Amino acid sequence: MAAAMRASSATHIIRERPMKPENIGHLRTVYKRYYHQSVDNLPDGWVAIIDDFFLSLEGIGDLNTAASIRFERTASGLQAFVFPERPLWHPRAILSLHTAQRELYEQSQQTCEVCGNPGAAEDGHVWCIGHAGELAAKARREAALYEECRALFHEVHGEAINLAVPDHLFDLLSTTLHAIHKLVVSEDIVGKVLITRLEIDDGALFCRVHYSKLGAVFQGTQMAINEMLADLEVLSDELTRKHNLGGSDAA
Repeated sequence: MAAAMRASSATHIIRERPMKPENIGHLRTVYKRYYHQSVDNLPDGWVAIIDDFFLSLEGIGDLNTAASIRFERTASGLQAFVFPERPLWHPRAILSLHTAQRELYEQSQQTCEVCGNPGAAEDGHVWCIGHAGELAAKARREAALYEECRALFHEVHGEAINLAVPDHLFDLLSTTLHAIHKLVVSEDIVGKVLITRLEIDDGALFCRVHYSKLGAVFQGTQMAINEMLADLEVLSDELTRKHNLGGSDAA
């Protein structure tokens, strides 16, 4: 049995921070022939190197319209998968394509994903000196919360668990997860209560929980967990509203 805290039909995609709409709009408009929605979840700091990659494709020749492109961020860098209709491509065009793909991959390894300045890899990210300390600390904070409450998640939890919430929501999220974890452990139902969705979508925090083989004796526990997650969503909306208005005291 699964309990959904909010109704949503959104497709779950692994992501950290969605690309800003203005950057997505730029790439979609200027490079309409090559744009793919996988771009939307790449870092804003990589817009320039993606721009350069698309420009390289335009320089290959007219036949490069016969291709589809998909981007994937890997642990070692950004890869562009290009699927040309090979009978239409000259061998020199294929070689130029491979060069552009390699350049994009190498540039992603040394370009800050926040601002686009030169950077270096750290904790699975690429940051410049100016962003490394703050963002690395946030990444460690999120990883620590996940480890402390990992009994609430599937071992392979799919694409919709993302603890990289805005700063003004992190304490609320942490308090809620720890409270649920404490209840699950005290009731000896580890593995029977699994959070299957926890992510920011269109500015709102969404939660979903699945209960496995819990008998009637645990109905009170289920109700308590559902209430905690519902409160998390409601309170996160309120905190976000206040944050957007300029502070926690905004009315």
